[in-house]
Amino acid sequence: MTLPPRRIGIVGNREKKGARALLPALVRWLRERDLKVLLEKGIAGAVRGAGTGTPLRSLIARVDAVLVLGGDGTFLSAAREAARADVPILGVNLGGLGFLTETAESDLYDALERVLAGDVEVEPRMMIEARVGSRRGKTAWTESGLNDVVIHQSDESRMVQLDLRIGRTTIGTLAADGLIVATPTGSTAYSLSAGGPIVRPTIEALLATPICPHSLAFRPLLVGAGERIKIRVGGNVNRARLTIDGQISRPLAAGDDVEIRRAKARVSMLSLRRDSFYEVLREKLAWAGPPTRTRLPD
Repeated sequence: MTLPPRRIGIVGNREKKGARALLPALVRWLRERDLKVLLEKGIAGAVRGAGTGTPLRSLIARVDAVLVLGGDGTFLSAAREAARADVPILGVNLGGLGFLTETAESDLYDALERVLAGDVEVEPRMMIEARVGSRRGKTAWTESGLNDVVIHQSDESRMVQLDLRIGRTTIGTLAADGLIVATPTGSTAYSLSAGGPIVRPTIEALLATPICPHSLAFRPLLVGAGERIKIRVGGNVNRARLTIDGQISRPLAAGDDVEIRRAKARVSMLSLRRDSFYEVLREKLAWAGPPTRTRLPD
């Protein structure tokens, strides 16, 4: 990890007009400060003379920091690759809520000035890893994410049955629409929508949140980051799936074993904020804001 950076990679959502409009001036601004700029393949066409661009994994291997233009979805895909190379990442929000993206478009150049001056903190975020085995002797499959691992039925009209263990302790059989296992970073994503608590993203823990459980006995559970959540897909389940960060997906069959744990890699997020995490909640989610007064009709 090299800070302040001298080589910056730019990743963007090619579907967002804001990213394409912003790129030419941004690249010019960076090059005027003697920085080497690499553009991801797919967005390079927005800058005249930039060529075809560089594939994401190759780009990250050749830069000191990554600048992501887009929303949280764009950030998540870039973050997984950046974690493998231990390259810090800064998100610029061009979308809606943008809980992961640090900087608004209007603050971009002020933020970059601070990054180049070294006036920035590197905030490590834990990642989550899912390992899928099989009792039929197939090769195990392993993948990591920043937000969450979700096990759900491919057919939305049916529930899944999952046998759960934490370490060596049997928890029971969960009958539900699915199960979310989230990092603290992911606690403000799908897990929050399913009724899970908000967890400060720098805390080391895993959060297991059932999706519409068929028993009130199953409630969201926060476990230590060193613990492992073990799941066996029930014998009556057909067409279940495992999804990571809402982007990586693979089918699960009855009897498949899934182990979810803290990943070895971490995402190094560049943070310019001096306010607390709770101020961010107020800004992004209107958390604990004043009640809305509604006047009743006369």
